[in-house]
Amino acid sequence: MPIINLTMGPLTTEQKKQIVERVTETLMDITNIPEHSFTCVINELPLENLGVGKMTVKEKMENMNK
Repeated sequence: MPIINLTMGPLTTEQKKQIVERVTETLMDITNIPEHSFTCVINELPLENLGVGKMTVKEKMENMNK
């Protein structure tokens, strides 16, 4: 049973739905494993809990908008 584990920033319900559908469909095409075998887990983190370099993603985004 494949487990798809994604960790990312906040998403809308529609975005999560599309991710689950498209990622599962792509892996089904590649592996020939049936749909009912896949489990998809989306771990949403606040942007201040994700870091790149010495800054949080939230800080980076705020700096880009200045």
